[in-house]
Amino acid sequence: MKRFDRPERCLSLLAAAVIGVGLVGDAGAQMTEPCVYTSAEGSVVITDNPDDPNCPERERTTKPSTFLAPGRLRVGVEVAEVISMAHSAAVRHRVDHRLVESLIEMESSFDPGAVSHAGAIGLMQLMPAVARRYGVRDPLDAAQNVDAGVRHLRGLLLRYGGDIELALAAYNAGAGAVDRFGGVPPYSETREYVLRVLYRYRQRVEGRPLH
Repeated sequence: MKRFDRPERCLSLLAAAVIGVGLVGDAGAQMTEPCVYTSAEGSVVITDNPDDPNCPERERTTKPSTFLAPGRLRVGVEVAEVISMAHSAAVRHRVDHRLVESLIEMESSFDPGAVSHAGAIGLMQLMPAVARRYGVRDPLDAAQNVDAGVRHLRGLLLRYGGDIELALAAYNAGAGAVDRFGGVPPYSETREYVLRVLYRYRQRVEGRPLH
């Protein structure tokens, strides 16, 4: 997935989205890599239609992807509590709660005790430097972790003019990598990460059942 030109217009922090066709499929189905762009009205469009005139020529060639659609989301009491917490933090910091929920699902599968091999901690997998930046005393405290993660995501959205694709790539690989490559870095992990979060985000925007 590469960056392409789009109107330099900031979304109202993702209050609404216009989503293209062709991403939704059965769980486990292999998908086609989508084109993501911001419309002239400032809304996000995700489409795998190779004839969409808004996608640059290099994006119109259908490319195989290793992307596998996420399975059903099992929502128990604990997950419902995390979703409620994420919603509150998203409203507080003016970020689309559906994007926050999708990111948490990808980062930690809603497990507040998650710790990665790289040292990322908690629901939003905060690296120690990010946790310190936002004054987090205990990154395993769910409320502190989510609040800091949402603030970090908001900062990335503002940095990249509301471009969800670039903000997600920076959340995963770091803003330095996004700036260095002028778009989503060519790392398979980051490309997969962006696709999966966008897929879940689209499902939530469209009100499709996740469980």
